[in-house]
Amino acid sequence: YILLEKMIPYSKVLAIAAAVSATFLSSPEVSLSEEHGTAIRLPACPAESNCVSSSFNEPPNRYLSPLKIVNDRDESFRRAVRDLNIRASSNEVNIVEISPSVGYIHLTVPGTSPGSLDDIELSFPEGGEIVNVKATARVTLPPPPFCIKKNCINGNMDQRIRAEKIANILGLPPVDDSAMREQAKWTPIFFNSDVVPGFDED
Repeated sequence: YILLEKMIPYSKVLAIAAAVSATFLSSPEVSLSEEHGTAIRLPACPAESNCVSSSFNEPPNRYLSPLKIVNDRDESFRRAVRDLNIRASSNEVNIVEISPSVGYIHLTVPGTSPGSLDDIELSFPEGGEIVNVKATARVTLPPPPFCIKKNCINGNMDQRIRAEKIANILGLPPVDDSAMREQAKWTPIFFNSDVVPGFDED
């Protein structure tokens, strides 16, 4: 990032952004889900936010695959509540809301900015075979200028990682898990043609 014609370290950019956003921590604006009968539709990611969602309307840098239910929906929801309560007892997550009637769970986890929180929302549609996921930071920070980790997507990577950690707690794989492992080919993109040592090694 270049500001005022001087190169500012990315760590300082984060500190500045965190300071500007800190005033919103006392009363964060958390999006509310919309109830539609016995289903919950997670709202779209707010504009200019650090957010990922399994909504098909999201652009690639904000899209996250929904999770695949490996048994029936009600049993998956009960297991999710059980496993999340176990993690909540060790302060790994904080449970904000659980609504069994509509299959909705709202959690908070520590965010990227010191002292901040990220909201994790899970929706288990009735009769469906997926779990919709959304992760939103309450403090918006500028994205890293590049992404060098294999398989990463440059855009809201911290929220993506936190959503994936919740998926691991629940033991639910992403819907596109097999396709990404067996068919996807990841290619590094740089401003030159230099080969990244070991990038294509298994």
